[in-house]
Amino acid sequence: MKLYVKAFSSYRGNLDEFDVKKELKQTYKRDTRRQDSFIHLALYGALQLKEKIDVKIDDELYVTSGVGNIDVIQKSNISVNENKDYLKPFDFINMLGNTTSYHVANALGMKGKNIFQISNNFTFINTLISIYASLSISKKEAIFGSVDLATNPQSLIKRVLGLSEDVNVLSAANYQKLSLDKSNAIASIEFDTKIHSLEEVQKTLNESKVNVIFSPKDNIFETMSNYYINAAIDSKEDLLYIDRCGDKYKIIKVLILI
Repeated sequence: MKLYVKAFSSYRGNLDEFDVKKELKQTYKRDTRRQDSFIHLALYGALQLKEKIDVKIDDELYVTSGVGNIDVIQKSNISVNENKDYLKPFDFINMLGNTTSYHVANALGMKGKNIFQISNNFTFINTLISIYASLSISKKEAIFGSVDLATNPQSLIKRVLGLSEDVNVLSAANYQKLSLDKSNAIASIEFDTKIHSLEEVQKTLNESKVNVIFSPKDNIFETMSNYYINAAIDSKEDLLYIDRCGDKYKIIKVLILI
């Protein structure tokens, strides 16, 4: 399967050092009321993409995440279970993944297909497969965003992801405009549904003539593959990205077209 990238945007960093809410207000003139950090991060990545390419009203929208809006879940748990308070209505609304997709679609002026999708494993590649299948039928184009928020304290997200305390976790929002149409594309992304063994991956690594990235073990967020794809396109270097979950592996190939 192959999708063509028409444009991309990337953010990866520490939100303790970058005020994304302030950036949305000052640079993009967005009303950030009744939204939280996860939604702000998703909006920031989407609006960065909008600066680079026209977004059609009927483009399809897909947003994925490693664990979703875990900050608001933590906040609601403290409010209800520890403080014996009530669940605030907007906290409940913001827990729903489609709330984030709604705000992103609204910011981009989109009224087409709109899906917030999380898979237990390989959520980025699985969403690429969903996009490919949908565009094969609709013949439209898609906006694809992956959003991961590092919780405060980070120990919570590390427990959820099964990471050791010495691993650094980052927040990230990475987007692409994707199409089945090659015209005006800056890169292609190739992928399939196959799960590879370690032996197969090692053989691929030995035979590869392009840059290879094997799931990094620090500065982690669950949809890292999306960031490294965008970084490869930005640097105009072909890439073979090996994604890992336990003893299972998947491969994404990025080819630069400009």
